[in-house]
Amino acid sequence: MTKKDIVIQLRAAKAAHIQWRAYAQAIVNGFSVDQNHVPVIHTNCKFGQWYYGKGQMLSSIPGYSSIDAPHAMLHQTYMEIFKLMFGQIQKPKGLFGKMFSSEDKIREKNAKKANEEMEKLIDISETLLSALTSLEKQVMELSDEEVSRLF
Repeated sequence: MTKKDIVIQLRAAKAAHIQWRAYAQAIVNGFSVDQNHVPVIHTNCKFGQWYYGKGQMLSSIPGYSSIDAPHAMLHQTYMEIFKLMFGQIQKPKGLFGKMFSSEDKIREKNAKKANEEMEKLIDISETLLSALTSLEKQVMELSDEEVSRLF
């Protein structure tokens, strides 16, 4: 694998991530998503499969490890958004909670919370994109000999 191949993979990961973030935004805006875009564990998405699979070849590069935590946090936040928007409505317990909490009010509250989570997701996303850009720069700085030793 060449330096160019690695950079292409990293750029594809960034593009896939940006598209994935758009799906989260669509959910917050009330759109449904197809089965391929429901939240998954961070090791099971396309990027996660690459990162924890073939991407391990980059693990000796300092910037590699800075990707794991924000990537996992993104998936947790996306799952929270999904649950808020599509999860089962649960009315508060107790007599007054049941009397004064309509499903519409609960949905409205969940939508507000989902928007807050989306803001959090965007911040985490920017951190991840920055880490990927940093890793890409580090790869570009490697000599061809250093790249060949990665494999």
